[in-house]
Amino acid sequence: MIHRNKKQNLYKIIYQFAVLSALAYMAIRLWLDKVYTPDFEAYCPFGGIQTLGSFLTRDSLSCAMTTMQIAMGVMLFAGAVFVSKLFCGYICPLGTISEWFGKLGEKLKVRFRISGIIDMGLRSLKYILLFVTFYFTLESSELFCKKYDPYYAVASGFNSDVVLLYAAVSIGVFILGSIFMRLFWCRYLCPLGALSNIFSFSWWFAGVVALYTVLVIVGVKIPWAWLLAVIAAGGYLLEILKKEKVSPAFIHITRNLEKCTSCNLCTRKCPQGIDVASMEKVKHVDCTLCGDCLYACPEKDTLQLNRRNIKWFPATILTVLILIGILLGSLFELPTIDVKWGTQEQVAGAGIFTKSGLKNIKCFGSSTAFANQMQKVDGIYGVSTYVGTHTVKILYDKSLYDEVTLQKLLFVPEKISLRNLNQPSDSIVVYSLTVDNFFDPLDGMYLKHLLLQKSDALGFQSEFACPVMLRIYFPSGKQPGPGVLKSIIETESLEYTDNGIGFRTPLGYRVITISENPHLLSGKEYLGDMYEPFSMKFNKFSDYSRDAVTVFELKMGDNFELRDTYSYLGSHLSGYKGIVGFETMIDSVGIEVMRVSFVDSLITTSEISDAINADSLLIHYGDGTEEKVANRFVFTDPGIIRK
Repeated sequence: MIHRNKKQNLYKIIYQFAVLSALAYMAIRLWLDKVYTPDFEAYCPFGGIQTLGSFLTRDSLSCAMTTMQIAMGVMLFAGAVFVSKLFCGYICPLGTISEWFGKLGEKLKVRFRISGIIDMGLRSLKYILLFVTFYFTLESSELFCKKYDPYYAVASGFNSDVVLLYAAVSIGVFILGSIFMRLFWCRYLCPLGALSNIFSFSWWFAGVVALYTVLVIVGVKIPWAWLLAVIAAGGYLLEILKKEKVSPAFIHITRNLEKCTSCNLCTRKCPQGIDVASMEKVKHVDCTLCGDCLYACPEKDTLQLNRRNIKWFPATILTVLILIGILLGSLFELPTIDVKWGTQEQVAGAGIFTKSGLKNIKCFGSSTAFANQMQKVDGIYGVSTYVGTHTVKILYDKSLYDEVTLQKLLFVPEKISLRNLNQPSDSIVVYSLTVDNFFDPLDGMYLKHLLLQKSDALGFQSEFACPVMLRIYFPSGKQPGPGVLKSIIETESLEYTDNGIGFRTPLGYRVITISENPHLLSGKEYLGDMYEPFSMKFNKFSDYSRDAVTVFELKMGDNFELRDTYSYLGSHLSGYKGIVGFETMIDSVGIEVMRVSFVDSLITTSEISDAINADSLLIHYGDGTEEKVANRFVFTDPGIIRK
């Protein structure tokens, strides 16, 4: 009679529960707290390994990946080489959920096993997907796996990085495959599973990389894509031909042949479907040392780890690897990009300027945009960015710049209007402040939301100084006292919504000085000080004489709040034959107006009104593409004709 062992694999259960609980917490908090921004990739080892590959081939880190993810990827490698695929067995949420769906399949009695040539053919898919994923990631420094990964798609709420069709197919295959076959996704489609297997074939992997490195050193030019293809192809062949790890893995599940009763409970319990009952030492490449078979065996000291009762060992090693990864990830930071365009002599003699806290340095894309901007500046020879700490390092000509001039070079002064002035005759109260930690281009946007939420401010200006100087304008009688304004500026964190999406960001501004006796301006002086006219000319405007062009003028009214999208309206109007210009300005009585220049023989004011009040705006981009966006502009003014 066979006695089933009812002991639970607590080490695995605790890990799986902890991971899923953390993800559930983030998901529930995101649902309840619309400004919460969870980081579902904070410790992603697969993203870290892709990022390390990007760093080695392109001198850049992928997306918003940091040293933390790279460190976790290195620990994944160490675990696969010296122990087993511990991440797959204990942590991966896809593996856990796949097991659950598999239990449903067992209850429904619809599960079946694939073997033979079909099994070998399907195993190639994960290596193909691994090659594709790494190829496009290394080509672009953007994580290609985000486009299709079932975990990322669901965790991110199908954000803009996800390709809906790819993700939908992946999720469908994942669910159905898990129900009908043991860990279908893990065995046949998971690129991380393929990579972990390649690491398990460590001598193969290390040998190919070493040979490639030697050939590159001696001057043989071999594209990195060939290295990637050879590693993936070799991993696949080793998996189907050998199916045993060739790494120096020091621990295996062992079976005592004398005590084994051949009950086959271990085989039936194995999530990977490995025939444990037929092996004296389990070295199958699919084995993750999850330990389920150890707990399924009813005979004492029959299934063990290296013939010892150390069931705790894999989970303990995994915990140690995670802690080492966290420690390494926090000790140093690799640059997201590190580019130099100066000559060797210029770079060797350059000064290094470091600036931290730049909130707009947050990913590979923003880092590249910053580098492109700096490359246009004479005397700047290179930049490095670090997205984890929002830091930049700039190589500069010491004869042209010092730290103050470089800070001024980075600083972008702004004039931001918050509310429309009711009457040009109104009096305006102006506070002058100096504020520390206010430097980043995003700080202007944050201060805008802060003042809109907590004050009646009309607008503000920023001006470079050390610390930065701000002038904040209020309607007379609605200005706060200096102490209240100081407390508003020094708000620790900001919550706001943009396009229906909630955000929360820490601020950390510190007011150094503030005017105790603010000065007064007239409304017209304020408009002259703050207003930035907007102008677009198009459709061969210069080909028409002044007499041939008529102006249709309308009051902007509450559309003032849409200043950031004036270019959308201008682009939309450029698509109409006969409209040749669009601009905004302050008229003689201090009211903001919009002027549409047109040729009256080609278009009428009625048609212009219809274009302005259309349900959507058609935006024309420089690359020839177009996009429709909802028209948020509302005009109640009938408009007048001016020549």
